[in-house]
Amino acid sequence: MTARKRHGIIAPMNEIPPSENSPEILVGELLRARGWRLAVAESCTGGLIGHRLTNIPGSSTYYQGSITAYAYDAKVRLLGVRWETLESHGAVSEEVVLEMARGVRRALGADVGLSVSGIAGPGGGTPEKPVGTTWIGLSTPEKDLAVLTVGQGDRLHNKAHSAEEALQLLARTLESLPPPDARPAPPPGQPVDVTARFEPDGRITPLYLHRGAERLPLSPGRRWSNESGEHILVMLPDNRVEHLLFSPETRRWYRLLRSGQAGAVG
Repeated sequence: MTARKRHGIIAPMNEIPPSENSPEILVGELLRARGWRLAVAESCTGGLIGHRLTNIPGSSTYYQGSITAYAYDAKVRLLGVRWETLESHGAVSEEVVLEMARGVRRALGADVGLSVSGIAGPGGGTPEKPVGTTWIGLSTPEKDLAVLTVGQGDRLHNKAHSAEEALQLLARTLESLPPPDARPAPPPGQPVDVTARFEPDGRITPLYLHRGAERLPLSPGRRWSNESGEHILVMLPDNRVEHLLFSPETRRWYRLLRSGQAGAVG
């Protein structure tokens, strides 16, 4: 993480307008593609992650908000972090950031919770946890994880570094998940026009099969369901049997078997 000078003052990267390669842009695209909403719990970054996320126009479609919980009691009261966890592991720990991520996800009704807790400096470091140490937590519908990162700069650098690493982790994790539009293959049949009645109990009763100007009454028989939809064997007026499928994915009817390929309706 670098910083740039502006009017003689060090300007952290979070104050620089996002470029097309900024992780917050990719995060927004990935969240929007899934219809997921994000909530953030910040400690050492003091709101920088939320600041960067809201620099993106339209972020209100996927960003619920942030809770900046700096003190121990704020983490407990606002995020539901347990006192025992804080006392046993310290605020800058894998265990705490995972509870923070789950807590903010729960508190703000989000699909994804991102959290960060670290030691920005210049004081507060120890041999085990030197200045710059930051834990990042992430909670998603697919998995929870925590990652350790260590900044090497002053306080402003370390805060900017932690925000950048958190957004990068979120982007990488969302990219690694299965495609949001992975759906079963379309039914291997011919689309047909069917008039049906949807029963109060959710069952579907096909009434007529339309072929051009013809409207053929149907006598439904055996039925079953699988991942493709509702399968129903129907008998036509000439005693031929057809295998119909109603796909809830496409809201269409399909003919899966040609005349004479199915047995009697039973």
